[in-house]
Amino acid sequence: MYIGQQTGDLSDRNLTWLAQLGVEHLVVDTTEGIERADGAWDVAAIRDLQARLARFGMTLDVLTLGLDIRNTPRRFPGIVRGLPSRDAEIATLQQRIRAAGEAGVPCLKYNFTLLGFLRTGTTPGRGGARYSHFDLAKWTDHSLTEAGPMPAERSWDNIAYFLERVVPVAEAAGVRLACHPHDPPGPPEGLRGVVRVLGSVEGLKRFVAIAPSPYHGLNFCQGTVAEMCVDPAREVPEAIRHFGEADKIFMVHSRNIRGGFLNFEEVYPDEGDIDMYGTLRAYKEAGYDGIICPDHVPQSDVDPGGERQFAFCLGYLRALIQVVEGPAPNQPAGQQS
Repeated sequence: MYIGQQTGDLSDRNLTWLAQLGVEHLVVDTTEGIERADGAWDVAAIRDLQARLARFGMTLDVLTLGLDIRNTPRRFPGIVRGLPSRDAEIATLQQRIRAAGEAGVPCLKYNFTLLGFLRTGTTPGRGGARYSHFDLAKWTDHSLTEAGPMPAERSWDNIAYFLERVVPVAEAAGVRLACHPHDPPGPPEGLRGVVRVLGSVEGLKRFVAIAPSPYHGLNFCQGTVAEMCVDPAREVPEAIRHFGEADKIFMVHSRNIRGGFLNFEEVYPDEGDIDMYGTLRAYKEAGYDGIICPDHVPQSDVDPGGERQFAFCLGYLRALIQVVEGPAPNQPAGQQS
């Protein structure tokens, strides 16, 4: 296991800062510079990006497919709503998968969501920080989305239609597809008419079973999975072991929460309800050996860009990984690099 950072900021300044923190693996959260006007990807541009990251000592471990919380309703509405336009939209993503494979990108991440990322405000945290918060009792927007009612089985049909057409392409290209769960989960009856089928551990189990393939799996967001749980401290390690042993964890977003199902706040990694050391032990025991990125961080007036927050979380994760992994080969205890 190793630390990484998910970022859309590929400036020299940001990459230099990350290199100084020991980040050698990147999840690139933008298609800028590689996407053509028609939505297709330029293989040469991806290779140029890889070469640029290499100059900072970094590899491109994961690239966003572009089907995400920012773009899905606007650019790919047919895929998530089951509209006639979805075949053309899927064809665009198929081309992107092939281009990624040709360039040697091992993994693409995406979201399959209508509602995106939802919160109900912030709560006060230590030292005056602010913690992102969700409380269903405080949710006020109950209007339907443009999709209208989206019951569970309609969502599952749309997911299956998509997976049946992209997973074989990913297999042929040698590119793994990592899907992010719904953040936050919703109540069983739905939110704004949408049942969030990827908002439970059982839903994620059904999702990975739709297209049995070593190239179909999860962007395992530990914080989002914790949000699904009544007892996160017990249930999150269980989920890690289940999906890890099935080799369905392709990348990890690591964060901690306080609370649980439908009422939680996102806190610093050392003060939440999840035993972060215990989760890393669970990843290791389940056989996961990939990238682990800090996820959402607290907001701070003295750190408006969040760099100090991420630096703390990256250092915290790196230290825990070193403890869990033990000494490097041929290195005595206490001298881990």
